Amino acid sequence: MDYIEASNPFWGAVINDMKIDLTHKMIRFDLTAIDEGRKTNHILEINDYTSLIWIEKTPETHNSYDFSSCNYYEFTSIVFRDVHAYSNDKWLSQYIMNYNIIIEIWESALLIQSSAIIIDGTKYCFS
Repeated sequence: MDYIEASNPFWGAVINDMKIDLTHKMIRFDLTAIDEGRKTNHILEINDYTSLIWIEKTPETHNSYDFSSCNYYEFTSIVFRDVHAYSNDKWLSQYIMNYNIIIEIWESALLIQSSAIIIDGTKYCFS
């Protein structure tokens, strides 16, 4: 099984717990997927990432959206592809802005650059 197939159950999964530890470069999601009434629990970990950015829609741009007021969070999607952000800002342009993992949580996105992910204890490396 490859990492794409292993992560397929995550689409629409409920996030039971989400930890992002910037100091130790660790992201961990505890997820519950429900497929035709059958529940499965999964753990997604991303360690030693080199870059991440959190992008959130705001009430100013989307009147009915407020991330902090959600009564639960859903792992809306996970996509693996190269995304490059650019800035003309002199200060910001010195930082890596490349991402290969895109996680959508409701109307927000977590973009991450990492060489591997761990799904339910199995490590998958990107080539």
